[in-house]
Amino acid sequence: MLRTLPGLLPCLLPVFLVATLAGQNARGADGSGLVTLGLGKYATQPKGGLLSSAEPLPPQARYVGGALQGKAVPTNQWYSSVIFTFPSQPLHAHPMTYRTGPEGFEVGLASKEVVPTRRGNNDIRYPHQAAISIAPAGAAISGAQLTRVADWLAEIRLASAQGAWLQATVLHGSPFSYYESGTAQVRFHLSEPPRLLADASVPAADGRVMALQLAGKAYGIFGPTGSRWSWSTPTDLVLELPAGARYFSVAGLPQADADTLHRFAALAYAFPTDTRVEWNFDPATSLVRARYSVTTLAREGDNHDTLLGLYPHQWDGQAVAGTLWEPGYDTVRGRIRLLSGNSFTVERPYHGIVPYWPGIRDPQGSEAVNSLLSGDQAKSRQIFSQTGMGRGTYWVGKGLGALAQLLSVAEAEGKTDVRDALLAQLKSRLEDWFDGEHGSYFMQDARIGTFVGYPQEYNSVHDMNDHHFHYGYWIMAAAHVALRDPDWISQAKWGGIVGRIVADIATPERGRADFPFLRNFDVYEGHSWASGDAAFSEGNNQESSSEAVNAWAALILLGEATGDRPLRDLGLFLYTSEVASVQNYWFDLHHQVLAPEFGKPFASMVFGGKYAYNTWWTEEPRQILGINVLPITAASTYLGADPAYVRRCVDALNAETAAYLARGMSDGTPIDIWQDVIASYLALADADAGTALWQRRGTVERGETRTHTLHWLWSLREMGVPDFDVRADTPLYAVFRRKDGARTYLAYNAGRTALQVHFSDGHTLTAGPGQLARAP
Repeated sequence: MLRTLPGLLPCLLPVFLVATLAGQNARGADGSGLVTLGLGKYATQPKGGLLSSAEPLPPQARYVGGALQGKAVPTNQWYSSVIFTFPSQPLHAHPMTYRTGPEGFEVGLASKEVVPTRRGNNDIRYPHQAAISIAPAGAAISGAQLTRVADWLAEIRLASAQGAWLQATVLHGSPFSYYESGTAQVRFHLSEPPRLLADASVPAADGRVMALQLAGKAYGIFGPTGSRWSWSTPTDLVLELPAGARYFSVAGLPQADADTLHRFAALAYAFPTDTRVEWNFDPATSLVRARYSVTTLAREGDNHDTLLGLYPHQWDGQAVAGTLWEPGYDTVRGRIRLLSGNSFTVERPYHGIVPYWPGIRDPQGSEAVNSLLSGDQAKSRQIFSQTGMGRGTYWVGKGLGALAQLLSVAEAEGKTDVRDALLAQLKSRLEDWFDGEHGSYFMQDARIGTFVGYPQEYNSVHDMNDHHFHYGYWIMAAAHVALRDPDWISQAKWGGIVGRIVADIATPERGRADFPFLRNFDVYEGHSWASGDAAFSEGNNQESSSEAVNAWAALILLGEATGDRPLRDLGLFLYTSEVASVQNYWFDLHHQVLAPEFGKPFASMVFGGKYAYNTWWTEEPRQILGINVLPITAASTYLGADPAYVRRCVDALNAETAAYLARGMSDGTPIDIWQDVIASYLALADADAGTALWQRRGTVERGETRTHTLHWLWSLREMGVPDFDVRADTPLYAVFRRKDGARTYLAYNAGRTALQVHFSDGHTLTAGPGQLARAP
């Protein structure tokens, strides 16, 4: 279980998930091969059979061993390619890069490359370069296994046919990597003849330390006392380890001077054995705290402190204890700064979300919204059968999301009969997948530890891609049902299946056999990864940052709806972390990350070693922006943190679109594609401008409705833009500010008794059970 911060509430496995998993264990598979969970059922193998080409299985974890045997496989992480391929793809740990291969364990410090594209813009890359390849001397590496993981630590064991082995431990953010060897002699193959910065073989030198400069980058190798060094070729250094001390560490140095090397040497023998993040939400102050800690073993001497490399989203204005070293490292994520110690705490304000916004007060606006509502209700079933929509978990999920937002507008506008009809349809859509009796269903795969939906979309099964994108819509839909019908999500009914969908992407317990810890979320880099196998030389990737945020917002709402505070607090940690990383690494609101050569206001695709202005399926500018904005929900207010930035992004679209068309790239895409998403985004900065941009009869994004867009635009015209200066002492709240400075306050009460909400500016608001309160 998670450890507890002193004075903070424990982050226990959510009771919602405990009940779900316990319920599964209490029931066995019936004669049909389905496992019963309340009213739901799930498969344990594809219905078409294990060899069915139409229904693929998740990928085989070929290279897992050690402490990970029998455990759920940690897919979708920065190191996940090690699990599936040898040689692996590069591991972008920042500031270091690594790779397993036949030459051994490769180590490098990445440098920026500006790569022109056929699109007429630049990708920014920090590619892996194998400066040093480490292996047992005389051994040819034949394979590598991921043998242990902690929250941002990966242990990888390389082996040869001769039985020699080398074990490497690497961490996000650390300039150090740590090694143990099964043989006395270790070879370091260098990319070029080095410039020696410190030579351990020189009399009076520290016999433990070799320091080298390769391609302008400095590296230190730190052996134990009694180390012996020799050169077999000008590019092959051999370290002979003394008996009983077959360990060493390697570091990329931020600069090539004696003082830096001395400071690194003092910390080189504290070998990390565990890394852990613990989180807590303080409702009184609306602050989310996360403590990051490393446990170390002193392999030589008594120092236990290590170097923690802090990313911009961690060090910029956060509650970091200790003095940050200078200099730092230039990386694809901006400046990595170093902190000597074993822990630090980050404190982030949470600015609130609500499940939906209230009804429109202006009679003209209300009439316009209700006019569209009648039409959208009548064709609501067509949401799931639009041209270009698939039948799998992503496109069905988007339909569920659209339906949930539409019924919320009906409720806000007092159309309870419309809401009830749409709610019944939403339940029916979910239950058709949850009952296990249809061609669309979920399966628990015990080999890798995952809950997958069939049919797959975008290789969500075969490569384990995009689960948080897909399932975020499902969890959001289930949360909206639960807020209105708590009995529906009870364990006796459909809560068990919903809990498994949640657990697939957000299990907070480590070391389970059925699901890994926080599958998609990178707790140290602060955002999610989409690719299950990370099969890219640029590392893992994420495109739609906004769909990731949607998933974590859904956890907050579901936790409140079910009274599960640990689940809610997990959602708050993930939501605030993802938002902070999005604002840094996608939107660069603080001007610390995107290179001047990039020439774009945001990065639409973020990889471990690259960022780009593009999408996987089109180069059309509206969709490049829109995929990092949709879905538009009441949890999207974070997108309005910098109104001037929002205007700049939207203003750039005309020129970007003209350049796109001039390249002859048009593929028949409507010229106003996703105009509703763009208008909603602009309205977060200027409601009148967003309303003017929206065309009532223009295109509609497939996960959206005209009704919801118009309700969004009118709401912002009435309430104002999001106000991030005021917080409240409840998780479900929102504050807006009009141009005249007047504020609008919202608070939603998911509980069963009246709730008085206190805002940080002194305002109070009382919300009745199951009610959204507004003032004025």
